[in-house]
Amino acid sequence: MRAVRRAACGAMMIIGATGEAAFAHAIIVRTSPPQSGVGAADIGKVEVWYDAGIRDAFVALAVVNASGERIDKRDAAIDASDPAHVAVGVNALTQGKYTVRYRALSADGHIVSGAWEFEVK
Repeated sequence: MRAVRRAACGAMMIIGATGEAAFAHAIIVRTSPPQSGVGAADIGKVEVWYDAGIRDAFVALAVVNASGERIDKRDAAIDASDPAHVAVGVNALTQGKYTVRYRALSADGHIVSGAWEFEVK
């Protein structure tokens, strides 16, 4: 009976140790420009950092102006030295509000997406 309990406890510990990583979706931990913050007109790129590495498939980072026009360089890519970091180039920005739309494939296979805004003054 003790052997069965030990085996059950061991199995639960293994499941508990691996379950969180297997089911964790990527979460944004930092952006540049900051969410709801102010960016410079000459920032050159918009960046996002996730709490864990993401997969290359389905990665997207798009920047649109207040008129809904896409103004990024359409070159969103994962940083080769940091798989939790994605950047997209932008030309010089004019004064106004911008929306950044993101999409990424988490290590657990789930797609996360959303948007944040920043302003250039």
